[in-house]
Amino acid sequence: MNALPQLDHSTELHTAPLWRPGRVLARLREHRPGPVHIIDPFKVPVTEAVEKAAELTRLGFAAIILASTDYESFESHMEPYVAAVKAVTPLPVVLHFPPRPGTGFPVVRGADAVLLPALLGSGDDYFVWKSFLETLAAFPGRIPREEWPELLLTVALTFGEDHRTGDLLGTMPVSTTSTEEIDRHIHVARTFGFHMVYLYSRHDHVPPEVVRHFRKGLDPDQVLFVSGNVRTGRQVAEYLDSGADGVGFAGALEHPDWRATLEEIGGQRPDAPARPGSGR
Repeated sequence: MNALPQLDHSTELHTAPLWRPGRVLARLREHRPGPVHIIDPFKVPVTEAVEKAAELTRLGFAAIILASTDYESFESHMEPYVAAVKAVTPLPVVLHFPPRPGTGFPVVRGADAVLLPALLGSGDDYFVWKSFLETLAAFPGRIPREEWPELLLTVALTFGEDHRTGDLLGTMPVSTTSTEEIDRHIHVARTFGFHMVYLYSRHDHVPPEVVRHFRKGLDPDQVLFVSGNVRTGRQVAEYLDSGADGVGFAGALEHPDWRATLEEIGGQRPDAPARPGSGR
């Protein structure tokens, strides 16, 4: 069993400004539903990421997510990478990386926000909740207070077989044979006031009916994000019609002709239907 993060009277958490909804969450809530590109900074060269960031800005995307399951030398690699991307776009740059025992979630200067996923399907309580406390305990010594990124509290769930994530983070795929397990996760998300719910499938697809069930059960201001093997505008449209606020895609642009694919996925399309209470 994991030991609890060591917090004492001298640990400066300053939690209120971090947990409180900020401008990034407000943008995700208010922006019209649509695709969101996910760039792997440990796979995609920074020059290519900069070109993509400029195109994402032109197309009016809500944000840019920098994410990877694997990473090494995080601070030295990511700080100049984030700075280069931020130099060409006003879009929020959001980090999405798994935590590591001893340090929590990795962060660097310049990032606008960090996804903090609570892996409710993990058998390891470190990845369910202890990593949150460890991150807060480590925050004051990493980055000057005025440069702290916004923390987006997120329920993260995986669908379909995913041995890589399972081996790394102890996750089990969510059962879709009934809505019983899904309803439990919705209850937790609502009860604890999570900002977002992130549904992901590495090798398969999150069923649209599952997305629809989550949207129906979540509060209107809880952002619903879905990703995994999204490669066409048709798939994006299907998830948006099912109630997703953001549809993430990554590998679809990892080829030389990525501009044409991005235009097909992220070009002009009719607005997604507004959901009740969203203000959209």
